[in-house]
Amino acid sequence: MLETEPLLQPRWDGLAGTREMYFILYPKELEDEVIQTLESAGVPGYTEMPKMVGRGRRIRHFDNPVWPGATGALFTVLSRAEAQAKLVPSFRTLAATLEMRSNGLYGLHMFALPCEQLI
Repeated sequence: MLETEPLLQPRWDGLAGTREMYFILYPKELEDEVIQTLESAGVPGYTEMPKMVGRGRRIRHFDNPVWPGATGALFTVLSRAEAQAKLVPSFRTLAATLEMRSNGLYGLHMFALPCEQLI
């Protein structure tokens, strides 16, 4: 009989040290402003996906002549306390500024997911 190792089961039990992955979507043309906000929040590291295409509720971006533009995305992993102290307030301010400045045309989105490093 072949014996296999048990699968690693992620735990999300609210223990100190448990982190969250923060996923941020933004209009590609505002990338510099988003990165500046991220760095001013003191985030220790992030991964950027600079060109994503697709369709949302408001607009389509397929980076072609018919549907120009692309969406940028990035993610970072922080404790909830770090994010609530620095990251979330900075991006709430930026989101409100973008909404007002563009009369609702531009916006950004932030999502948080439980995250545990397995390896």
